[in-house]
Amino acid sequence: MNPTGSADFPDTELLPVEAREWLNRPRAARVATVWQDGGRDAYPADLKMAKRVVKVFPRQADAAAINREHGQLIARELVDRGIGQFLDLGCGYPLLGHISEPALRTEIDEIVHEANPLARIVHVDVDRGAVAHSRAIRTARAGAPGPAVLSGDILDTANLLDAVQDQGHLSLDHPVGVFVHDVLPWAANDERVQEAMACLRRWLPVGSVLSITHASPEVAGGWLTGAERVLRQADIPYRPRPRSLIAALFGDWTDLDGGPLRLVPTAQHHDEHSGRSAPSASSAAYAGVAVKPLSIDSGATR
Repeated sequence: MNPTGSADFPDTELLPVEAREWLNRPRAARVATVWQDGGRDAYPADLKMAKRVVKVFPRQADAAAINREHGQLIARELVDRGIGQFLDLGCGYPLLGHISEPALRTEIDEIVHEANPLARIVHVDVDRGAVAHSRAIRTARAGAPGPAVLSGDILDTANLLDAVQDQGHLSLDHPVGVFVHDVLPWAANDERVQEAMACLRRWLPVGSVLSITHASPEVAGGWLTGAERVLRQADIPYRPRPRSLIAALFGDWTDLDGGPLRLVPTAQHHDEHSGRSAPSASSAAYAGVAVKPLSIDSGATR
């Protein structure tokens, strides 16, 4: 994403080698932003890759919009349920409408702080550009602590969570709402992904809420196979997973509304989602929201 918001891009031949490589290779976080805002501020390499994916999976932009609205709805619901601190893993780039267009001011931190100005929020991403851009745009509001933005790898979970705790951004004396939305498909190793979520679940205090959306071929059929192929050709890992593996990411946590986990196509998860009547393939992903309960034996759960 062009951090200046301008359509004028630098002459890459004048840049250092490392900078040229960073601009000329598509990056997952930047490509994902193209599907949300149409690529108006995208670097050419990211715009080209995003269009290649849409060519093989025409509903990709719809899926991104569905996922974004779902995140907004879950954020509002968790605030209403009394959650006062949040961890946004794989936050990506905030849209530039965050500054210039009120209609696009729908980032999670904005939604949360509108309802609870004292809520604490930590955004995390492994993409250095997303981190820098988020820090520049997400400014503290009057009377609020403002969101923190950290650089970290969700697969290096223990060190990431140690950094969150050591810096005092969140308190483990109270429940935490965690968003892991359209993040884990961009990590191809099944074992490492399961280990990362298990580490996260152990770290979180009782009453915490884990919200995950994850692309799945069982929802989108063969469409995602083409997207996976195109992205991997550009050395961008992408791994849509079957429903059984996605359900395992929640461990033994119970559904937010009680009972067994409800894992459904993203647009069908929340009653107020505007896309509830859309075909499941438009979601291209499953969504689930679960809460960490007390265990009978030790007062904690895995």
